[in-house]
Parts: sequence; structure tokens; C-alpha cells
Amino acid sequence: MGGKSTYMRQAALIVLLAHMGSYVPADSTLIGPLDRIFTRIGAADDLAGGRSTFMVEMTEAANILHNATARSLILMDEIGRGTSTFDGLSLAWATARHIATRLKSFTLFATHYFELTTLAAEVEGCANVHLDATEHGDGIVFLHAVKEGPANRSYGLQVAQLAGVPREVIAQARHYLEMLESQRDRQNGADGRAASAQKELPLFASPARPEPATDELRAAVQAINPDELSPKAALEALYRLRKLLE
Repeated sequence: MGGKSTYMRQAALIVLLAHMGSYVPADSTLIGPLDRIFTRIGAADDLAGGRSTFMVEMTEAANILHNATARSLILMDEIGRGTSTFDGLSLAWATARHIATRLKSFTLFATHYFELTTLAAEVEGCANVHLDATEHGDGIVFLHAVKEGPANRSYGLQVAQLAGVPREVIAQARHYLEMLESQRDRQNGADGRAASAQKELPLFASPARPEPATDELRAAVQAINPDELSPKAALEALYRLRKLLE
């Protein structure tokens, strides 16, 4: 709701207007010749074609990666959200890097994966911007202003509250979020020293050798199949892992 998708669509409309020889909503503009506009925006499955939301997403992404050129405009919004977190993040990161280093198309790539913001420091020509927002009490106010740099946080719980999700659900989600963030911070502290030389994507760093004290915890994690867990079972598994950690 910050305005990312609207901002991206606006860019495509301005390009179309300019190529038609029309006025554009700006004091001035300088736009080079573009051969095509590619978009990967929205999320919907294809029931008639037997394709899931993720399959539709990947089909559109494949078309872009095979056909875009350095003179193309690419709009990609939230690629990778139709599958598990790590799969989605890996695909989004690889897709963004391929576009930036191989295709070199002019691209607006919207994402909630904070890990992707490291590409701006690794690949020439990449830059991070975000749509500004501010918290007001327990709620949120979207300022719809484009600011430089990556966003420093998400506002998913606040948006859920705006949508009318019951307060007790929001409270449980906030408690669970705090647990996950605490677990992540502990893991980052343990892995940071072993992976301090990692330059690609810190998420994928892992210690070179497992410590004996973590063998039991590691075995417990490997025994979990996230795709088969209900929300209740996932929470119970998290408590078990935390007990092992302590």
C-alpha cells in the first residue's frame, strides 16, 4: 500500500506517452528509444490452464529473461512470493542479478526481500529506493514519497490491522515475529564470525564446521518438513527448537 506498484505502472505509462509523441506529467523528460515493455505484476492463478500462481509468475519471468534486451523496460513486482521463503528469495536474487549484469535492461524491481538490497553495493548501475511511511500510534500512515536507500522495515502487521484482522491474531503474530527476529539475531551472531568474508548473500552463509553442541539442534531442524506443518505444529516445533537451543 506504499505505492510501489503504482509508481512502476506510472513509469510504463510515461514511456508509452513519450513514444507516442504525447505530453508527459513532468517538467521535462529525456527517454531513449525502448523496444518493448515487459511486466511481471500481480498475483493470480490460471485455473483453466491448470497453472498455480507461482507457475504463472515463473512463466512470465522466463519470457522476460529470454526476450528482454538492453533497450527494454522491465517492471517486476514481488517475484518469488508464490513459493517458500528461501526458494522465492533465491529466485528473486538470481533474476535481479541476471537482469543487472547480463541483460542490462532498465528495470524497476519491487521486493520485500531485504537481502536483495545488497545488490546495489555489488552491481554497478543498481540503486535502492523506498516508499516512505511512518507509524502513528498502533497504526501506519503511508506518505507515498519516494526516498533514496532501502526501507529499514516492513509494516505487514500494521496493514493487517488496517484490514480488520482481529486484535488477538495481531498480538499473536507480533509475539511470533519477535521470537523469529530473536532467533535470527542469535543465528546471525553465530554465523557472522564464520562468514565475515562472505560477499555474495549473507543469508546463504553457513559455518564451515558444526559445533558438537549444535548437533542435536541441527538434527532436529533437518527432521522438520515445513511444507507438512500446520501453523500450530510449526509453533510447537519452534518451541522445541528454542528449548534445545537453551
